[in-house]
Amino acid sequence: MSEATTLTALFESLDAVGEGERLSIGEVLSVIGARGYGPLVLVLALIAALPTGAVPGIPTICGVCIALVSAQLVFGKAVPWLPKRLKQLSIERSRYKQVSYRIKPWTRRIDRLVQPRLTALTEGAATRVIGLAGVALGLCMIPLEVIPFAAAAPAMAIALTGLGLTGRDGVWVLAGLVPAGLAVWLIARLLGG
Repeated sequence: MSEATTLTALFESLDAVGEGERLSIGEVLSVIGARGYGPLVLVLALIAALPTGAVPGIPTICGVCIALVSAQLVFGKAVPWLPKRLKQLSIERSRYKQVSYRIKPWTRRIDRLVQPRLTALTEGAATRVIGLAGVALGLCMIPLEVIPFAAAAPAMAIALTGLGLTGRDGVWVLAGLVPAGLAVWLIARLLGG
């Protein structure tokens, strides 16, 4: 697993990448991909959970990407990979920068709460369980897009788990897995009747 990093550092890295009018998933992957799975699923989940997730198609795109990345975590792939077509998808850079600017005071507060602890939950076999939860929740985001902001619930569970992986903090991993389990159960009940 990669070293712990802060949420604020991730957003600052993304703020500095590229110069075009749009921020692509490929650019996000190039900035955070080498840092591990945690930062990547965290950023994708936040894009879906925050106001950027109100843009039609964003929760589905993020959900598919999260499911693909999480599946790689299940199979123990060292570095995340996404197909070229998904890497080309993008959002307006100005919209991303607005969200980034507004969220940074919060990320600084969150950074103070994240620290390496219960690290056994952020490495080894535990990452495969986290990956399974990510696949399930990422796929759940797709049908939930039809209800405004409904995809934000599984996205937040993924974000908490991603935050835990990013900071190597098992407490945050647990904070994401508990609602993840509840969300999967609820969605299964709703879809299954």
